[in-house]
Amino acid sequence: MLSRDVRMGGALKSRRCAKNMDGIRTFIAIKISQEIQEKLAGIQEKLKQADAQVSWVKPDNIHLTLNFLGDIQEAQIPAILDAMSASAKSVAPFAIQVGYAGAFPNMNFPRVIWIGVTDDEDGSLKTLEADLSPRLEKLGFQGESGRFQPHLTLGRVRSQKNKSSLFRAIEGIVNIWVGVCSVDALYLIRSELKSTGSEYTEIGKVNLGTK
Repeated sequence: MLSRDVRMGGALKSRRCAKNMDGIRTFIAIKISQEIQEKLAGIQEKLKQADAQVSWVKPDNIHLTLNFLGDIQEAQIPAILDAMSASAKSVAPFAIQVGYAGAFPNMNFPRVIWIGVTDDEDGSLKTLEADLSPRLEKLGFQGESGRFQPHLTLGRVRSQKNKSSLFRAIEGIVNIWVGVCSVDALYLIRSELKSTGSEYTEIGKVNLGTK
């Protein structure tokens, strides 16, 4: 049975009778406030002036990914939510700072354009991710290699068209300040690729600091 601080997404449950839920593409994330999303949308508009070939993330889809799980089975959902709940209990609600810009793997060869995220003084975000990852590994989910680099993806570069213009555009917002965002929950989210782009559905929510 799921703990009291876990809520199953109604949108997912309503689909169970209509569609086989095997192979659910999922990730665990922190949602970003509408205010921050609107500011990020403005930044995207500035970057679009470079006229580069970039697939821009819809502003209301921008989120902070903690763990990408890939395709899971519906039977795995309760265990994943239990792992999320166990990690969330040890961390009280906190705030992250959103600002500065960059690109992966680097500015000279941008593939992913992002806005950075800075943890609070207590390292709450790092603590949360470090506690959750090994719990997920015990369930068979391999963590990403390398150091955790929290960020918000703005877009993915599809070609080198107008590369120099895009470089200058990103360079022009490197030190941009976006704002502060409160974090009080973790979300298990389903991702479906549609002709109009990725569509996200909340599967479950776990509140932070719930004993």
